[in-house]
Amino acid sequence: MHLEFTTGQTQTAVSLMPRHLDDCLHELILINQKKDAIDILEWRLDYWQAPAQLLTAAEKIAALDLPLILTVRTTNDGGLASAQDYLTYYAPLIKAHIGQAIDLEWSLAAEQRHQLAELAHQQHYQVLLSHHDTVQTPDNDTLRTQLLAMQADPDADLLKLATTAQSPADTTRLLAATQSFTHQFDKPLTTMAMSEFGVASRIFGGQFGSVISFGYLETPSAPGQLPIEQLKGLLTTNQA
Repeated sequence: MHLEFTTGQTQTAVSLMPRHLDDCLHELILINQKKDAIDILEWRLDYWQAPAQLLTAAEKIAALDLPLILTVRTTNDGGLASAQDYLTYYAPLIKAHIGQAIDLEWSLAAEQRHQLAELAHQQHYQVLLSHHDTVQTPDNDTLRTQLLAMQADPDADLLKLATTAQSPADTTRLLAATQSFTHQFDKPLTTMAMSEFGVASRIFGGQFGSVISFGYLETPSAPGQLPIEQLKGLLTTNQA
């Protein structure tokens, strides 16, 4: 089961952020309650604090039978982990065939990124190459340069670019960059402008080519996220 996308149709995703097995079981109850609104799961492994329970939690998450992205978000991109944590989490989960894709940050050293991508591809995982600017939305030339550089990485199957909108104009520029990219390239791209100024990118991004929009179960994992049921409703209405 790979992540597959249809042009113009944005899929919804929620981030699981459990610290231990009890957290995980609580979030699984919420997912089952809201399953109709969820297309994809992301497991934010940088929150996990119980190594001995990792595979037990993984089996329970996998049993939901939803496409799953494994993510280790580093402090460089707004998360809690370090680059050294990638292998600690990904190696046992890939070996156990948990999930369909792994997230790799653009900020990782190229050699480490390539080694992790090889590990994933050997087991038929997709690689989502991501970059998060937690301060700003860069100028238009920088946005395009960033997207082209990520597109050119042969290890990347999917791309994600998140910026921070300091005004509605930032969101408009990111959507325009998304549209320009997706008209030129076929590699699936997810973009979002974080902050309250960027909410429109989460609702209307699909019209500009973005393939995933992230909502939340209980607590947002990024500024500007909407509750997953509200997000699904807005996307369904907008894409009808």
